[in-house]
Amino acid sequence: MKKLLEKLIVFRITLRFLAFFSRRKVFDGFTLWATSKTARLNLLLNKAGKGKNTMELAKIWQKLMPPDGKEYFKIKEVDEQTAYTEIHLHCPLRGTGNVEACYKLMNYDRKLMKKSGGELIVVESQSNSGKDYCRLAIRAQGKDTSDLIPAHKKN
Repeated sequence: MKKLLEKLIVFRITLRFLAFFSRRKVFDGFTLWATSKTARLNLLLNKAGKGKNTMELAKIWQKLMPPDGKEYFKIKEVDEQTAYTEIHLHCPLRGTGNVEACYKLMNYDRKLMKKSGGELIVVESQSNSGKDYCRLAIRAQGKDTSDLIPAHKKN
């Protein structure tokens, strides 16, 4: 239990650290680099593999989240084409209205899913939705996503 708690604390500290930089345009390059490198490290440590369908992709995403994944990182709905998931962890960007920072920060999740055979789109962000969770859509790479409007492109 102690190890799980330590991993969650490391995840949250890293999230706050990266959120700080994602909110500042001058650090865009660093944010992209750091989120890409942390995703790569996660993939090396967890060896998630490739998903063959939307449910597998959603489970891989959940597996790549901190050890308490099922509590904060929920699979809400899965059909043949799309897995809808939610992040219920308190995001440092919550209520800021800064969906661009969210987009930059979520590069981490997009990189995880790309290497796992999927594509991830944030459709609702804690940064501007007024909700205490983010809603994500995951599809297999190469599938049409034109019906999904990313949170940072709404309005």
